[in-house]
Amino acid sequence: MVEQGAPLYLKIANRLENDIQAGRIKVGEKIASERMLAEELGVSRMTARQALQHLSSRGLLETRVGQGTFVTHARIEQKLSTLTGFTEEMARQGHKSASIVVLAETRKADHLAAEALKLPANGHVHRLVRVRLVDGEPVAIETTDVGAALAPGLMDLADFSRDSLYRILRDNFGIVATTGEQTMMASTADAATARSLDIREGSPVLKLTRLTFDSKGQPFEFVRSFYRGDSFVMKVDLNLGADYSQ
Repeated sequence: MVEQGAPLYLKIANRLENDIQAGRIKVGEKIASERMLAEELGVSRMTARQALQHLSSRGLLETRVGQGTFVTHARIEQKLSTLTGFTEEMARQGHKSASIVVLAETRKADHLAAEALKLPANGHVHRLVRVRLVDGEPVAIETTDVGAALAPGLMDLADFSRDSLYRILRDNFGIVATTGEQTMMASTADAATARSLDIREGSPVLKLTRLTFDSKGQPFEFVRSFYRGDSFVMKVDLNLGADYSQ
């Protein structure tokens, strides 16, 4: 919310942002030029330009050379130094999150999950596949494996299209995510991923793999995700090393 005494360009930017979030201006829709916006609102072109630049810097708008300025997909800020669940992180950033459950079952672990979770031969996992939505737009498809022996009956305890997996694990089994190892790499969407994320096959995506540990240092969750390349921003807080010399 913009304060009463805020600069005029911020008030204009806030008005446009509210229109975008309310769906009055759709993703992919072209925004009025700074000249038209200035005339419509009775402000200078400089003020209109500052408003558009402010929204562009926040990832809400993008300028295409020779075409104009368009509403883009919500950008998710991923802090690589912080371990949080998707639902909690989206709420922290002021986004509305939801999920479409594609699969929820207990099954034999595949090779990668069994190795990551240190499961015995023929070990089982609870597998949860969800398309993640932010402000109504699909941004990721996520496959989560949780060791079945650690959380008996997990799939029957909640509606995972709405409920937080981490909350259910914490409240029902005392499992708290404490640390994690995450890797990411650039990739392209195959046909199935493209359909799930409403993008073209071959579009850029980020492939994330995370192994999550509980307070005892035991791995309990193995996650493989594909995030839309136009919806994901990585943020890392860096500190100067003690042995750094200029």
